[in-house]
Amino acid sequence: MTPRFSIRPDQAAGPYVIGLDVGSGGSRAAVYDATGREVGKRHCKVLHAFTTAADGTSTIDADQVVDELLEAMADVLDGFEEPVAGIGVDTFASSLVAVDAQGDALTPCITYADTRCRDQAAALRESLGPDALIRLHDRTGARIHSSFLTPRLIWLREQHPDVFARSARFMALGEYVAHRLLGEPAIGTAAAAWGGMLDRRTGQYVPELLEAAGIGPELLGAPLDPADGPRVPASCLLAHEFPQVEGARWMPVVGDGLGANIGIGTAGTSTWGISTATSGAIRVLVDDEVPRLPTGLWAYRVDGERTLVGSAMSDCGRVLEYVHATFALPDEPTAIDTRTLFEAPPVGTTPLVVPFLSGERGTGWRDAARAIFAGVSASTTPEEILRGAMEGIALSFLRIADQLREISGPPERIVLSGGMTGAVPEWLQILADALDTPIDHIDVSRSTMRGVALLALEAIGETGVAPAPVTRRVEPVAGRAGYYRERLARFEKLADLA
Repeated sequence: MTPRFSIRPDQAAGPYVIGLDVGSGGSRAAVYDATGREVGKRHCKVLHAFTTAADGTSTIDADQVVDELLEAMADVLDGFEEPVAGIGVDTFASSLVAVDAQGDALTPCITYADTRCRDQAAALRESLGPDALIRLHDRTGARIHSSFLTPRLIWLREQHPDVFARSARFMALGEYVAHRLLGEPAIGTAAAAWGGMLDRRTGQYVPELLEAAGIGPELLGAPLDPADGPRVPASCLLAHEFPQVEGARWMPVVGDGLGANIGIGTAGTSTWGISTATSGAIRVLVDDEVPRLPTGLWAYRVDGERTLVGSAMSDCGRVLEYVHATFALPDEPTAIDTRTLFEAPPVGTTPLVVPFLSGERGTGWRDAARAIFAGVSASTTPEEILRGAMEGIALSFLRIADQLREISGPPERIVLSGGMTGAVPEWLQILADALDTPIDHIDVSRSTMRGVALLALEAIGETGVAPAPVTRRVEPVAGRAGYYRERLARFEKLADLA
């Protein structure tokens, strides 16, 4: 068992910060000391699940999330008497909550995985035309896709005109959390950029997209850099509940991808970070401008100096859960010999799986795409389908990696973390073989939340953080990359049909 990356309370030293993280599966809080390590067992997760439907619905109640964070903070601050100097916040990216003039939510939080605006995205792409799409992708670093705000706002205007007309603000989820807890909405530049309407070079909203959405810039939050976040006022709900956070620097919410990369220690163009949770992504944090952006990637402004470049998939750990449930695989960890299954040499009879359960983001950005299981025969076992599904996830990463190499060249280091890999670490052999690159597995619990805690420490001037430990390095097996290259060519043909 990997030892927890934490520090004993009697060895911890201030200043202390709190990390808040809202992911697909729950809301979390933890206390960190000046080294960026969790203090003792002061961490808490409150579980939740998205509300989903066959029409593409994927939502969660925004006030429920506020209550979950209060519950988690009450747990981690119980008996903790030291003052808190900073609070870092992240949520899943590309979220939307419509808010009325009184500050109350008119809609649930619409998540990144909600594809109900796919028709509006398609119509907008058609009306703009190829040249404008290329130009806007380069300008915003984002595609016109159901994951992003412009088509989502058009959908809300067309399908729910009464709600749209009553909306005084359109907030990201973390912005709404700040509005409720501090009385002041605060959105970080990184989270605003993840909405797909922000110019990645200037940090301003793009007028052409505002016009398409039918709104003015005043209906969206003014993006803030991490160091520019507000102080927690004595009069707000948060300080009333937890006096030790009064005066703390509240870091404006960022997307979970930025937190994930920083939490596992990736910085600079030569180091890639991979996340394998419910969704998955490859990202690199660069401190210079990306002059030409490949079509399958995004580039999100973080602040005046840094940009996060990469791409993502909606389905990573979700694929593992789906295969286990659908094909009646046992849940007990020892019931399947995953080491033999995932570390064995690849064979051509393994089913080829295109794992688009929730549509495709990178690299094709086809929001109406769905999963395909090919090459399944009467003799195919559930375990072989599981192997094929994990290969499909690896191929999804490979197609992103190929485009990322166009910007940064081959990585000097790949660092990976995430709950899915923690559950089945043996699958890293498949990924290393597909990418044909060694992978360092950083098994730090709650690495995304640690990342925003490090951003909070950075915002208050603390830089002496402890490096995240490497659990193990997985080397690619010579000669296997060719199999995955051949599979990728077939994968891309199937993806065109998905």
